[in-house]
Amino acid sequence: MNKIDFPANKFEQFMIDSIKGYDNKTLVYVDGQDPRTAIAAAEFVKHNSSKLVLLGNRKIIEDNLSHVGLKSANLEIIEPARSDKFDQYLEIILKGFAGRGRDITEDTAREMVSKPNYYASIMLKTGDAHGGVSGSLSSTEAMIRPLIQVIGTGNPKRYLSGAVTQIVPDCSYGLDGKFIFSDVAVIPCPDEKQMIDIVLASYQTARALYDGKPKIAMLSYSTMGSASSERIEMIRRVVDRVREIDPAIAIDGELQFDAAVVPEAARAKGGDSEVAGQANVLIFPDLDSANICIKAVNRLAKTKYYGTIIQGSPIPFNDLSRGCAPVEILTMSVITLIQVKETENN
Repeated sequence: MNKIDFPANKFEQFMIDSIKGYDNKTLVYVDGQDPRTAIAAAEFVKHNSSKLVLLGNRKIIEDNLSHVGLKSANLEIIEPARSDKFDQYLEIILKGFAGRGRDITEDTAREMVSKPNYYASIMLKTGDAHGGVSGSLSSTEAMIRPLIQVIGTGNPKRYLSGAVTQIVPDCSYGLDGKFIFSDVAVIPCPDEKQMIDIVLASYQTARALYDGKPKIAMLSYSTMGSASSERIEMIRRVVDRVREIDPAIAIDGELQFDAAVVPEAARAKGGDSEVAGQANVLIFPDLDSANICIKAVNRLAKTKYYGTIIQGSPIPFNDLSRGCAPVEILTMSVITLIQVKETENN
């Protein structure tokens, strides 16, 4: 099925409005030979005229594009191993590893540049592309490794984390049923510094994707001192530190899930702030609870699901599920372009 129903809700319309007139960028697709990428690209060009680069086998990609009837002057197909820039990119990889005291052989470097994930990372590093989308065919690990090795996490050092946005139908909680969940993909058990960074990155994500105020809840099995542990004490320190860093950030915790999102539960449990009972950005204490929660909410509530948004990278490079639908590739493309715009503005 080639037809995509988009935009299908107010959030998707908000995303489209956010990139109107923002047309002079380049997005690169690691899994360019995926037929779903062609379907998504055919819809994307209706809303934005940024250049799209599809990596992979030229014949396969051309067949996919022909099947969806896509012809665009702002579209390029690149086979990494046959690229005109292969030698230039090879030198970048060799110098990059040598600069970190990790010399690699030229054969190893050639193999890396030939892989779409590494090639896309070099495009982002050099400015040949401004944002990247991966994951419909390749694994998260295959995307994260070149992101760290080639692009890095910026200066000062950031920690990579993953966030998803979900819209719960017929829900009055959050931002009209809209929530950001983080970290859902990268750090199994974040320490204090990592948790602070996850909060700050999630706030930036919310600012880019929300047309309302981000309200951040630090989730726990405890609400405002109903239990005690070293992890709970850490959460409280994180809240204090984030408030010191930016007093404008609305954050509270520790909060149980119901005290974070349900006003009545917040009042009953002593949560008295602009966040308790009103949270729309949910920060989890560990990857287990986050991953379980997002999948349970998605399946049971039949939410609209947008992610995974990779946070902490100085250049937007996002990940998809290998079971994604074409519309998810499309929405991730739009989100990536929004991130590019937000990065420039900041």
